[in-house]
Amino acid sequence: MKKVLTLLAIILSVIIVAACNGNGGLGEIKTIVIDGGGDIGNFNSTPLMTPSEANPFPYNTLEVLAREWEKLNPKYKIEINKTSSNGDRAILVPQLNNKTAPDITYQNGTVVNMDLGKDYYVVLNEYLNKPNKYVSGNKAWKDLYIPEELAQNMASDGNYYTITLEKVPVGIMYNKAILAEAGITKIPSTYAEFLQALSDIKTKTTKEAYTTTYTWYDIVLESTMFSDILPLADVLTVNGKVDTEEFVRAYEKGIWNPTLNALGSGATLVDNRYYEYIKVTKMKTEFYPQNWQSYDAHTNFVNGNLAMVEVTGREIRKLSINKNINFEWGVMPYPDLTTATTPYAYAPSIRGVAGLATPWFITNAAVEKGTVEGAVDFLMFLTAPQNNNRLIGDLKGGIPLNPNSETAIAPYLQELLEIYTQDKATVSTGNRVYWGSVNSWAMLGYAYNTAFIKSLQDIDNGVKTEEEVAKSLAQTIRNTIQALKIENQYDESKW
Repeated sequence: MKKVLTLLAIILSVIIVAACNGNGGLGEIKTIVIDGGGDIGNFNSTPLMTPSEANPFPYNTLEVLAREWEKLNPKYKIEINKTSSNGDRAILVPQLNNKTAPDITYQNGTVVNMDLGKDYYVVLNEYLNKPNKYVSGNKAWKDLYIPEELAQNMASDGNYYTITLEKVPVGIMYNKAILAEAGITKIPSTYAEFLQALSDIKTKTTKEAYTTTYTWYDIVLESTMFSDILPLADVLTVNGKVDTEEFVRAYEKGIWNPTLNALGSGATLVDNRYYEYIKVTKMKTEFYPQNWQSYDAHTNFVNGNLAMVEVTGREIRKLSINKNINFEWGVMPYPDLTTATTPYAYAPSIRGVAGLATPWFITNAAVEKGTVEGAVDFLMFLTAPQNNNRLIGDLKGGIPLNPNSETAIAPYLQELLEIYTQDKATVSTGNRVYWGSVNSWAMLGYAYNTAFIKSLQDIDNGVKTEEEVAKSLAQTIRNTIQALKIENQYDESKW
């Protein structure tokens, strides 16, 4: 009898402890901390859900989805930071060094190659090959992405460290009144027409013609001018994009040769296509405002002083509600580069969307806390179409990963999405290539990316000529290629 009473007491004690834990006897509940930042807009909940001038885009969808996921996964709790660090390296690097960063954090995707070898992030290759249980019939998580777009996420070591949540709409926002004043009756569809339109605005109106806050168009131009090398260069990981190792291989085999007649005292730059690319990019910057570096593009566009400005979904969303705009505006895709401008014009990029955006990393803090599996599962949940459409659509600045006819897309993004959808259908026939299919300054590492952008700005500032920049970058590319070979120890027998 005593043994029975003792056993009952033990069972009662276990029940009481479980009840006190408040989790139905599931044991320790692990907390997954999320930064919430994004490329187009942050996913942190706004304090209020009532629209106002101070709060034009109320949002709490990530939080709502987190609560739904918790019900399916009661061993975990999602904690979303009130504000994002917005990828601020001054904040994040110390946290990553101390393994105290959020379990899932946002950063710009360009930092990944800079951080290789530091064990900051979880390698996601294995998980991408596993089924996403939140998508019926899915055999591999990666299948939710277009392979050519997913390839943008691959680091120079061949690994994937990020999960991207959305697609970024891009184009050129234009003032219809200024175009009409300049006698422009047709939206430019080619680069030559675009340059002519800029010239007409400069000569026939008192307004500024064009500027940009980032060199998006230069990515399009490079892909168009080098898309013919894809069959010869995209051969190691065939995915419609020349990755880092493929660039190194293409350089070594003379398939991609930006150093042609560009090195040494007798460099002539004859037949150097990279030099031609630099010259083509500078054709549009001739129409920049004189004080372009300090020129506030968006303010001047709002005030009716600027005809065209490059935009992403972030800027379109912001400008669409600006009550100071008293003119009609539109958004056009980047006009295609054709042989009317350069003989090096091949298959152009798809328009309307610049590939994937908002990379989220699972950090070493998740490894330390034992929350990696939960973090992966939550990201699978967020990328499942039925959830991703809500996550992205409600923010009104990006395009979901797999939009369909029922997806709520902000009306000002609809035309760009339609153009993107039409262009995608022509990739298989070779008429177009995906965004960034051949983009050297994205693939050759952070140092070259910085050197390239600064060099082009040096031309605009009159510090260097196009010839000087072409020769200087040729030397930088040669050094970069050798450094990448040493760093990554490529198996050249597979080349």
